[in-house]
Amino acid sequence: MMLDPLAEPVYPLEKAEFARALAAGLGRAMIHAERCGAEGVRDLILDAALDPKLYDIQCNGYGEEWLAKLCSLAGLVDTVIAADPGGSGREAKLRCRLLKEFGLQGHATARTALREMCRFDEESDDMLACDEIVELEGEEGFIFVAERLGERLLADKEFQIYPTADRVLDEKSGEGTAMAILERESPGNPRIAGYREAVIGNQARIVERKEQPRPAAEQIREMILTSDKRLWRLRSYGEKATMAERLEVASLDFTKLGALSLENYLNYFQETGFPEFREEYLELLRTAEERNRWRAHAVLSHHAHPAVRRAAYEAHARGEASYFVRLLCSSGLREDTEPVLDAISAPEILADEDECHEIGLRLLELVENNPAMDDVRLLLWTYQNNPCMCCRYSAVRHMVGRSILPEWATGECLADAEEDIRKMAAEYRGAPQG
Repeated sequence: MMLDPLAEPVYPLEKAEFARALAAGLGRAMIHAERCGAEGVRDLILDAALDPKLYDIQCNGYGEEWLAKLCSLAGLVDTVIAADPGGSGREAKLRCRLLKEFGLQGHATARTALREMCRFDEESDDMLACDEIVELEGEEGFIFVAERLGERLLADKEFQIYPTADRVLDEKSGEGTAMAILERESPGNPRIAGYREAVIGNQARIVERKEQPRPAAEQIREMILTSDKRLWRLRSYGEKATMAERLEVASLDFTKLGALSLENYLNYFQETGFPEFREEYLELLRTAEERNRWRAHAVLSHHAHPAVRRAAYEAHARGEASYFVRLLCSSGLREDTEPVLDAISAPEILADEDECHEIGLRLLELVENNPAMDDVRLLLWTYQNNPCMCCRYSAVRHMVGRSILPEWATGECLADAEEDIRKMAAEYRGAPQG
């Protein structure tokens, strides 16, 4: 049976549904906790507070403000503060961010616990808690952090700093505040003096760093033919290239390229498609290497040719839902909407968050590129099933722009883990932010 993306969630949520919403940062998790209490889901909230569950932390962040509120609703603040501080990597960074939030709420023990977290973490190759301490304590916290970083610099000459704590303080207290404090405190304090020297060196490296000129098409061809590694920058080069440059690179005989050369060749055209469509390019969709098949589908998704649409339905027949959606991104027609909804509603799809993320991304492209398929159900599928908050933001923005965001979804967005989604929903409804 086809999933109904328009269906409003029913409260209280089932525990599995709450866990899924918690991991995605969906507002329905917060609504459940506020309306129905945390009884029965307290263990899920505690687990999320100790071990990050949000999808792709690098893009989505940790949602610490939202998660701290859930901890408060569940009566878990003291438990989290008292938890073992010995973690590393993502777990340690989440702990620092939650302690900062609890400190902002007025929990004095959180401030002490946060300072105890200010240590070098081998997994992330960085000092923990620096930004959080400065955000919580201002200038006093910045001096504490500068001393800790300076101490590390004196002990490890290979340690490199990323002076984000300076920016945090400047945002709180005014531009130049951090450097003024370093200049004031450096005399007689070798740790702060060492940190100040490292900050100045980092600034100099940024000034010296210049964008390399884009290689000519002939150089690109040579790189594709001879490189023994993946050249990720080719994607940017291809996106900025002229039509004449892309034609010259495309003239390479792709049928004679090895797997790595073919990957770099496809990478060059990933953001634009080929300069002209040729039916022989469809053979790339059947290449043996999965990595290159994925890139071939990405490149050909830019082409609105009927042959690409036929290839999409061949992928559909093989049960390849994400490739089906992707190949329709420029070639889709109105009558493709129902088959797409049917394909992406399969239980095995909805159980795989990576597949949901990939499909959700492609649905956004499909809707934006094909006015005939601009269907609210596709956008609501992405909103509800894509675990990535960035993708959810794009879906909500599109629905808000067309004034088709349902009222129940607007209410959920007011309680979302992503601050920008909450703001957008508040402006859309014309009500105070939830």
